[in-house]
Amino acid sequence: MPKSQGWKITEIVTVVALSAALGVLWWGWTFLDAAASPLLKPLGLSYLTAGFWFTGGTLIPFIVRRPGAALVGEVLAAALESLITSWGLTALLWGAVQGVGAELVFLLFRYRRFDALTLILAGALSGLFSWGLDFVYSSYWTLTPWVWLVQIVAVLVSGIVLAGLLSLVLGKALIKTGVLRNLLPEEV
Repeated sequence: MPKSQGWKITEIVTVVALSAALGVLWWGWTFLDAAASPLLKPLGLSYLTAGFWFTGGTLIPFIVRRPGAALVGEVLAAALESLITSWGLTALLWGAVQGVGAELVFLLFRYRRFDALTLILAGALSGLFSWGLDFVYSSYWTLTPWVWLVQIVAVLVSGIVLAGLLSLVLGKALIKTGVLRNLLPEEV
């Protein structure tokens, strides 16, 4: 599936537009995450909502099937999010780390597979990479190991469901509208 020529202008515009939309949606998601936090955080389950923030690395490469789309999608969406949320520029760091996690999965499949399994793995690895950054940034080594296990399972579930499967559903819905007809190969 990799194309030898560079990115088309339509692909660049699509990545920017989707990233901007996701950045705004992520801003809204911060309110839902904050509302759920009192219920989930004491149990170590706050990562159950985190997967939505990994969609830049799953939905965008599902639509724009180019090397680098996962990383660029995550970073651009995080850049907008950084301007409109309290996360500030730290959002860029998380976007880059989550994007690298997803990008590695697409690279593993040589940018030829964009199916449910690939999106699920990309969402899961984004989650693990994000949790790893949180481990360092938030001093998780001070927590008891059973909390790590709960967090890891929660971030994997969230990455699989919210980043992987939700991106597949949203991507297929976008494809059905016909607006992406010029971007996707015939076989999609």
